[in-house]
Amino acid sequence: MFITVNGESHEHSGNGSITALLGELGATPEHSAVTVNGELIYSKNWPACRLSTGDKIEVLTFVGGG
Repeated sequence: MFITVNGESHEHSGNGSITALLGELGATPEHSAVTVNGELIYSKNWPACRLSTGDKIEVLTFVGGG
């Protein structure tokens, strides 16, 4: 399915889950925040959320450092 991730076209070949998408992107789920079509999806709700063609996803990954 084709979706938009952080403003860029992306062909998601996973099962339509947020966790699968984060794996494709190489993002660590424990350090990520995700919005789907402008709505914040809490990590506890990721299993119930299924992505669809045309969705607009924003992924923010938190990185520690100093």
